[in-house]
Amino acid sequence: MKLLSVIPFALATAVFAGPLTWEQLVESAKADPRYEAAQKRAEATSGSRGTKLWDKMEVRYKLDGFNFAKHDFELRMTPKSFGESSADRERYEANKNYESARFAVERSLLLYDRYERGVRYVLRKKIYEINKQLLQVNTDRVEVLHLKAGTPTFNPEDLMTALEKSATFKADLISDSTALRDAELKMKIWVPDFDGVELDSSFLPTMEELEKKLAGGVEVREDFPMVAMAKGKRDAEVAQAKQDVSKGRDYISHIGIGYSLEIESRLKKYKNFDISDVLYGEYKKFQKELLDKYPDVSVNELEANPEKYYIRKLVGDEDNRDTKDKFFVNLAFRLPFFDSNKDSDLRQQVATLDAESDYLDDVREINQKVARLSEEVLALIGQWKVQKEYAEQVNASGFMEQFAMSAGSDPLLLLRARESALESDMKAVKLEYDIFALYLSLLDYSGELARMDVANHLR
Repeated sequence: MKLLSVIPFALATAVFAGPLTWEQLVESAKADPRYEAAQKRAEATSGSRGTKLWDKMEVRYKLDGFNFAKHDFELRMTPKSFGESSADRERYEANKNYESARFAVERSLLLYDRYERGVRYVLRKKIYEINKQLLQVNTDRVEVLHLKAGTPTFNPEDLMTALEKSATFKADLISDSTALRDAELKMKIWVPDFDGVELDSSFLPTMEELEKKLAGGVEVREDFPMVAMAKGKRDAEVAQAKQDVSKGRDYISHIGIGYSLEIESRLKKYKNFDISDVLYGEYKKFQKELLDKYPDVSVNELEANPEKYYIRKLVGDEDNRDTKDKFFVNLAFRLPFFDSNKDSDLRQQVATLDAESDYLDDVREINQKVARLSEEVLALIGQWKVQKEYAEQVNASGFMEQFAMSAGSDPLLLLRARESALESDMKAVKLEYDIFALYLSLLDYSGELARMDVANHLR
């Protein structure tokens, strides 16, 4: 059983311990915490927006007197200002578009880091191979110079120069090895489990393909993530200005509907009682008090002047209202006649113009950077062609045979020709790195790196 449990683990280790490829390096961007955070932020704003018909709703209660007989209950609503709903909707859409573009920009930056690291690794490996060949050529030169020692054409300074070059090439090889190992360690942060690196140089576009792709220039479109993000920012600021102005159009302060409850068992009120009220019925108990209050007045006079002779007592009351009369409506309006909105309208216009100006500045800056990057890439490709043509010419068999015939039997001249071709190759590779660095920045600005429907963003 223990053996069977080890087998899946061994198989999994074998699967995940393969060499690192371009596909794995590019796919690792989706596991980056920054990618996940930006994706969640974009998803949080991409849902449907709920409809809100009021700004505030509350339940109010009023106790009318501490005998707890009268209670008022009210449901009060503060409606949204005129135009606020449309401004809210516009701002929500602007924020949604902004976060979507921001996610694309974040995705583009993550892929930029990975492509840049991969390109650097591939080209540094080429530089390493060329430095090995240069060291070999210089080693052959040192051997030839040792053989020529004592001859009239021997120059000790040539030997010293060759030895110094050998030391320089060895130091360069150590630097290249260190840089390659450092690149592998950094890529392990993105793809932890891999055994070796197989980043094929054929994954990269050729200089001819780049020249053809950029020959017609790059047109800046509104769907470029950076342009879309600037547009979303502008729309959000314009919508914010509309929201601020709409808040001044709250002409209806509140609308309320309520119910007035009276508990009869606790209702009390003061009432005047004359002689006719206390002769019979439930209030007869107050008869003695009335007669004691006016002892010198006859009953006939009490009956003749009820408005003059009475007593005032706190007695129970009853709720004799109809059911519909127990409900009430509460309305409040703000009078706008002495309140001018001209300042608010002016602030909205200024905010809109500022947002538009910032957007145009951003688009102009992106246009300038894209145009400059495209021009620089094409210029460097022109320099690369010169170096490559020279190296190919020197490496051609016919050229070497012709050069050998003219150089005679001097092997140092042949070694110098070989070294010159390798140095030209080295310059071409270094130019390739500069070209790809600029090209990756161009892809970042143009949004090509943000595309999710392609496996190789470089081509």
